[in-house]
Amino acid sequence: MLLFGLGLAVVYWAIESFMNIFVTPDANFFRHLIGTDIYNIYSRVIILCLFVIFGSHVQYTVNKRKEAEKYLEASHAATILGLAKLAEYRDEDTGSHLERIREYSRILAERLSGTPEYEKYISDNYIEDIFTSSILHDIGKVGIPDAILRKPAGLTDDEFEIIKTHTTLGGEAIEAIEKRIEGQSFLTIGKEIAYHHHEKWDGSGYPNGYRAEEIPLSARIIALADVYDALTSKRAYKEAFSHQDAINMITKLKGSHFDPNVVDAFLSSENEFKEIADAYHDT
Repeated sequence: MLLFGLGLAVVYWAIESFMNIFVTPDANFFRHLIGTDIYNIYSRVIILCLFVIFGSHVQYTVNKRKEAEKYLEASHAATILGLAKLAEYRDEDTGSHLERIREYSRILAERLSGTPEYEKYISDNYIEDIFTSSILHDIGKVGIPDAILRKPAGLTDDEFEIIKTHTTLGGEAIEAIEKRIEGQSFLTIGKEIAYHHHEKWDGSGYPNGYRAEEIPLSARIIALADVYDALTSKRAYKEAFSHQDAINMITKLKGSHFDPNVVDAFLSSENEFKEIADAYHDT
């Protein structure tokens, strides 16, 4: 940085010297632009060097800060995935469920961001936040007994009521953490998703029976992504449905289970969903 500043100063001195020697006195424009008093060059060189060094230092600091922010974001994402994996590992059938869910959520959010309804609502930060926090949707399952969570047969009504509490358990846990952070963060979306990803467009879901746009958009997105993944994945109690069968089932639930706009976004990006399902296929 210092050598760069000195180099510029030398170039400046050479130009001014050239003007003193070769430019005629009537070239007032150039004399006013460059200056022709060689005795003032030292102060100019010092000022120039200081500005160049300062500017270089600022740029260096900015670059280092950007690198640190990227590293911190990557560390946060890795930590969140690790914590969510701890919950998922209790369910032996989930496999690469979390990796697929966050990819599906990004695809849907990006597709919706190009629609008139959501182009001003869904920002690049929103897309990154839903990608990061989508994997927390079932974090509340850590509070569900293994005997129910891993039960291979159908659940009784009482057992299903216990399963349903994973939404409030997860939402409350994330909310408690969120309160310790000033301003909005990815945890805000994570809280919405954990609480409401089992709500349905027609109001028949849980835990609050929200309907239509009462349900946060993030939860509406994850609701579809989660169902598609459940349909196309093998479980102890069922075989995996084909991609086309999943499309047909989700289409039939448009306007009842799912937000029609989210279904439209899914249908327009179903090839990308198929690619993700194949890339993260459970073995």
